[in-house]
Amino acid sequence: MVHPIVPDSLPDATPDLARPDGLAGIVKQEEKNRKPHGEHLVVVLDDDRTILVGLERLLTAHGYCVRLHAAPDEFFQAGLPTVPACLLLDNQLGHSMTGVQVHAEMQQRNWFMPTVFVTAHWDVHTVVDAMRAGADDFLAKPYNPTELVEAVERALDRARTRSRDHLLDAGIRTKVATLTPREREIVRLVVTGLINKEIADHLDIAVVTVKLHRGRAMRKLGAGNSAELAHIAMRADLSR
Repeated sequence: MVHPIVPDSLPDATPDLARPDGLAGIVKQEEKNRKPHGEHLVVVLDDDRTILVGLERLLTAHGYCVRLHAAPDEFFQAGLPTVPACLLLDNQLGHSMTGVQVHAEMQQRNWFMPTVFVTAHWDVHTVVDAMRAGADDFLAKPYNPTELVEAVERALDRARTRSRDHLLDAGIRTKVATLTPREREIVRLVVTGLINKEIADHLDIAVVTVKLHRGRAMRKLGAGNSAELAHIAMRADLSR
């Protein structure tokens, strides 16, 4: 029997990450499916309604979408935003919870929202507690408007990065679900560094069979080369 000639590995050309089935393409498709590109939200929790109005005016003037809350209960009842968001949080809220306690409750609920503390009542211990709890920034009232906007943009950048990572992982999970058990097994062995012949010996199958399964898996995953395949396998935890 004559076996078809199949290259030992796919060409490692420079990856076109922007192609529709590549890694960036996965993110773009997931963004299209879930929400308009670039949508964001700045959430403000402060018991001083004058501060709320002032922050709303400042942030909307800079093009941000804003959601205001005057009490922790109201904030939690509104739920976690479904778009990239950050939180401007006063520490002395005049209610049953401090800002640090609100932030701790967010972590208990697995709410990821980059947080900037903005408060007139602070000391070294307050700052240390907030930063240990994972706060992204800390500004004292009266705040400098420029510094506050810059802090918001840094926090939103972090939220957008997290959102893109989640979208990428969701897209990869969808693609991985299309792999057959044999294709998954071969991908796992490829990313451990084995060449086709070693994989064939390990699985007791023909080299040509390894090549065919490997090629199909790479097409399904949108991997243009071995480096992309390894990256996708790592994100999908296919290496174990």
